[in-house]
Amino acid sequence: MARKLTMGVKAQLDLETPVGTLKAGFWQKLIWQICDWRPLPQKWRQKLRKRYARKVVGPFDVTHDGMQFRLYPAENYCDRVLFGRDDLPERVEHEALRDVLEPGCVFVDIGANVGTYSIYVSHKLKGDCTILAMEPHPRTYQKLVFNLQANGISTETALNAGVGPSRGTIDLWSDGGSNVGHTSMVKQGTANPKVRHEVAIVPLTELLAEHGLTRIDVLKIDIEGFEDQALAPFFDDADPALYPKHILIEIAHQSLWQRDLMGMLEERGYGEIFRTKENRLLSLK
Repeated sequence: MARKLTMGVKAQLDLETPVGTLKAGFWQKLIWQICDWRPLPQKWRQKLRKRYARKVVGPFDVTHDGMQFRLYPAENYCDRVLFGRDDLPERVEHEALRDVLEPGCVFVDIGANVGTYSIYVSHKLKGDCTILAMEPHPRTYQKLVFNLQANGISTETALNAGVGPSRGTIDLWSDGGSNVGHTSMVKQGTANPKVRHEVAIVPLTELLAEHGLTRIDVLKIDIEGFEDQALAPFFDDADPALYPKHILIEIAHQSLWQRDLMGMLEERGYGEIFRTKENRLLSLK
């Protein structure tokens, strides 16, 4: 069933209609493909999106490489890439994880967004894994849960919370509109901090204990400048047996860190095995 063109910036969340039902029409798909065509200069793409594509808000159901997603392209970068480019965001980072995934893997996803990494890991391991996914933004969390369920992944360990140095609450900032997936607990970590949500944060050691997890095989963290406050306290106190075997970490907002997290990880025995401009994949030596 093709969706009618929906006007406005923010779509109404649809968490009830069965996945695969909300198909995009030809022109809806084409508009986003043109407005997000990478050979165009970024300035032009931004203008085209603002004038045309952001009126096509979704939701739309997409199947990519056997993985199912319900997408809201006007309000989240990850959704835009999947919808307009028919590709995963950070494709090469996703693929880099394949070499470190093993059956029975415990995958911890800090800053899970709409679930592309968690779903990718489960898909590659045919469900033979445990996923602990944290997403503090309330609206994005609902999308995460829907997408996990659409792919047959348990949501018992999908948490509407962030990871931090101590249990409590903190302000989460976003632009509130065109990219609500780009949120940060550091105000400078998001380009246009207009909307604030008070969200829960929990130390990683407590989260692991609460869910009976005694190891982490792969940890992915992308929380826009708060990475040091989430991980440094963990490495200050955790038993080395809990150290993740592999860590995929975004370093794009490293200038906002209060501690030398990369130096700490090197001291704990991690070495780099893969890098892109914004991310590093580290493994215990």
